[in-house]
Amino acid sequence: VSSVVMSDSALLAGETSTLTITFSEAVVGFDNSDITLENGTLTAVSSADSGVTWTGTFTPTDDIEDATNVISVGTTLTDLAGNAPLAGNSTINYTIDTREPVVSSVVMSDSALKVGETSTLTITFSEAVTTFDNSDITLENGTLTAVSTADGGVTWTGIFTPTDNIEDTTNVITIGTTLTDLASNAPLAENVSANYDIATIEPLDTSVVMSDSALTVGETSTLTITFSEAINNFDN
Repeated sequence: VSSVVMSDSALLAGETSTLTITFSEAVVGFDNSDITLENGTLTAVSSADSGVTWTGTFTPTDDIEDATNVISVGTTLTDLAGNAPLAGNSTINYTIDTREPVVSSVVMSDSALKVGETSTLTITFSEAVTTFDNSDITLENGTLTAVSTADGGVTWTGIFTPTDNIEDTTNVITIGTTLTDLASNAPLAENVSANYDIATIEPLDTSVVMSDSALTVGETSTLTITFSEAINNFDN
């Protein structure tokens, strides 16, 4: 068994690798039962040169991380004269990381924002991620400082400031899937924050009106004060 070679020795989610097995001469009686796999499946091997070189497509098992794997070829096959190999052979080590990161949580520290308030946005992943920045975040009715991480990429935070002069009771922040983990796997799905409420419209004193603007002895006047919206905590 001259060589057992994987075309890709660092497999990620969605990737496959061509396994090429080469013998010193043509062999017969060789099939997948002579091949021992680790953490994956292999299409039926076939030869295009009468039995010297055999190939198949290896697909790694989903949702695992394993840094030590080999594929071995046994000795139950024979050459055209019926001779079996003296020894088998194996690939060099190949790694598998098919575990996609998960956007575990998207949390706002304050879910009812008023004039002058801000909220800390905390985004947590199942593992460290890279290539993550504000372009992966969809905001509603506000701005966000550049997110940063203090634990190597698992937890990211930024300060959210609501847009001024609006009232909106239905808002969420969405995290997309263009980021990757350290092995370059992207999340399978996005995640969103719980709903947050924004009320940043300040009430206005629309009018202050006296019913009688020329008062004489014994008269009174009704004072009417009108605001742009309902208010409380208002007295003399």
